[in-house]
Amino acid sequence: MADPVSTLQNHPGDVEYPVRARRKYGKMLEARRRANPSANGRRALLVTAIAAPFGIAAFSYSLDQFGSDDLVVNFLFFAFGMGIALSVIASAMTFVDAGAPRRAQKRYRQLTGIPAVTEHQQQVLALDAVSDFAIRGWNSSLAFTPTFAELPQAIRTKYNDGEKGSPWPAMSISSLRELRSSLDEQFRIVSASDAELLVADTLTLGWNSSRFAEVAESDGAAHMMSRIASLTGVAVFDIQDLAQSTDDRPARNLLAADIERAVGGVRYSYVVGYLTAEKAWELLELLAERAFSTYRSWDEYWRDVVIARAFRTDSLQSVQSQRDALAELRASAWPAASIAWPTVGAAQVDPA
Repeated sequence: MADPVSTLQNHPGDVEYPVRARRKYGKMLEARRRANPSANGRRALLVTAIAAPFGIAAFSYSLDQFGSDDLVVNFLFFAFGMGIALSVIASAMTFVDAGAPRRAQKRYRQLTGIPAVTEHQQQVLALDAVSDFAIRGWNSSLAFTPTFAELPQAIRTKYNDGEKGSPWPAMSISSLRELRSSLDEQFRIVSASDAELLVADTLTLGWNSSRFAEVAESDGAAHMMSRIASLTGVAVFDIQDLAQSTDDRPARNLLAADIERAVGGVRYSYVVGYLTAEKAWELLELLAERAFSTYRSWDEYWRDVVIARAFRTDSLQSVQSQRDALAELRASAWPAASIAWPTVGAAQVDPA
């Protein structure tokens, strides 16, 4: 078995993989503190408390050298000592802040105890990689974002599943209430059974495919397919072929987009705590098996996803955005950018 994918990923909201200490993170945290008077006050108090002894030492040195007759000189030494100390301490703290996101993610991984994904699991997750890349989320773990659902109960209770903030200022975690509302809005999922139904529907005739098949049988089919061909640059005959079934296989329709959507829905259901990791991987494997037995390569899979984007949005800008995200992903250091398309019959997903 290949080495597992590293557990440290990109910082949520950024695409650099894996997360590294960067000056921009220090500036980001400083901006957040300045927007919060309480946090800004605590930071100022801490810096002043550290710098004060240096100012006092400079003041004492001036007394030894010049006596106490010239208080102006004495206080200039104090101000000089404080100023130098404040500058050095501020620079040191900025350096420390630069590595805060990396330390936060490392601590998160330690607390969750979730192992790195295997090569095959990464192949499965890569079916949803463009979406993750577009939102600057995670693609090398079952969760696409840090979540209280993975953290120990003591931390969940302390922060009331996110209602009372996040354990790490450098890595915010949305509340489960907020995430569940978003999941319901996007997928109409409010339970584990809803997630299972999403997978079952996808494997039968998914949301995108059912609409595509309906239009393909209508009087507007020729216009629709011609429009998609113009938006994507894919030959109209190839688009027409998506709606054709044979004795050996049913019509493919927009299966790739349905699988991408369902993978996202299952992972989201895990993030909010509706599914266990074991159940989520089980459902993902059903989707992956269909994808890897239907398509022959990542290029073919993503081509059909782009076709679905054109069908769904009827927008050149949307299609270009999808392709831009895919191109950026392929040029990145994300494992999904270089993972091989699996051969049919590859090892099954190992439940995490």
